[in-house]
Amino acid sequence: MQITTPILPLTAGAFSSALRTGHGRAMQQVERYGAGGLEEKIIEACVFCLSYDPQCEADRAPWLCSILRHANLNGKAVEAIAAMVREPPPEDRRDMDQRCAILKDLASNGSDEARRLLYSSLVRLSHTSDVIAADHIVALDGENGLIYVARQLGRWLRDDPDFCVDDYLIAQFEESAGDGRGLEALERAAEVHSDVATYLVGVRKNREHLAGASNRFDASAYTGAQIVAHVQENPKDQCHWFRRWGAQADIDQREIVFADLLVSNEPEHVKRLFRCFAKTGVPRFDNRLLQWLTHSDEQVRWSAVKALAPVKHSELRQAAKSLIVDGDIASGVALLVNNFEAGDFSTCADHLTQLEDADEAHHLVGEVLNLCEAHPGDEALDCLLYVYEYSPCSTCRRQAVKAMVATNTAPAWLITESAVDADPGTRGLVGYPDTPRA
Repeated sequence: MQITTPILPLTAGAFSSALRTGHGRAMQQVERYGAGGLEEKIIEACVFCLSYDPQCEADRAPWLCSILRHANLNGKAVEAIAAMVREPPPEDRRDMDQRCAILKDLASNGSDEARRLLYSSLVRLSHTSDVIAADHIVALDGENGLIYVARQLGRWLRDDPDFCVDDYLIAQFEESAGDGRGLEALERAAEVHSDVATYLVGVRKNREHLAGASNRFDASAYTGAQIVAHVQENPKDQCHWFRRWGAQADIDQREIVFADLLVSNEPEHVKRLFRCFAKTGVPRFDNRLLQWLTHSDEQVRWSAVKALAPVKHSELRQAAKSLIVDGDIASGVALLVNNFEAGDFSTCADHLTQLEDADEAHHLVGEVLNLCEAHPGDEALDCLLYVYEYSPCSTCRRQAVKAMVATNTAPAWLITESAVDADPGTRGLVGYPDTPRA
């Protein structure tokens, strides 16, 4: 699949896609052609988090705020967020966190209404200890913000003893203010505000609880025979912890499990035993394991792929090529990493297609990226461009850019576009500041 230079101006659909993925072409569109007709799409991207995985990807708010400023939409964004605060939709932490991050950015640039909305967004999610807006208030107003948030946390803790508080906000403040400064400020405030004192008591209790927690599960205590017996005796346990066991177990204990794996024909049994080799790979190739690579159950297939991928063998190479041709490209590519030969990148690129399902796409680009990073060079370019273009995740896109920059194969248009990417790491790779252009 060949990736070509994106054509500007973008269509409405292409612009929406770029806002979702964070491609720099969204910024290029607004910089060069303005936001005429696209205003609603920009506001929607601010109000609802479109990132694939906000926990792993960089904060999208600074980039979105830069687009807002270019499009002269700061006021409309504040109005849209205000409507959400007045009549909140069902709780969605991703959306709420992003709105608060945008409000913090706008407030730091002088918007009093954004500041007011940020403070009014300080809420506790229903039936949890999760709190929205606290870190953004501290980031915006420093010591005053920290004390304000601590007072509210103390009120919640006083009203609900099951509410849990930790020292995350204190640590956040001290990253910029200096060690001990946050705790000192709160201890002074506690002399005046009983709610701050309540918060500090809760923080200390949480620290003591964590320090006393010593009942950690020890997977390495199991022998190979006990692992096999556990599978037989606990049919409802999916045994994901077997991955940890396999990484820690002695070779002779893994051999016991491997021997049982070779003679078993029960898919659920096999799936769980394969997990013992997800990190280390099976001890050696055995053609009795090939049948599981094409099993009808997706989890069985992928467990087999992960266990066999570290092994180098001609029959695994042939199985990889067959999987790619038959449409299971992610599995085939995973098996090629250690069974690679010249020309394989071309074979992979010829079979790559755009996937509509974001999870499937992320799985595929992850395996393609692993192959490219294991075998760097000019031949990997088409596959890296595929990752760049179709990864729903900006982190994977950054890794593709990094690989292309390292091999000096990145096209000029991609370098230019990456300079205004949503991901600050990507912008840094092509030599631009880690702050979106204002």
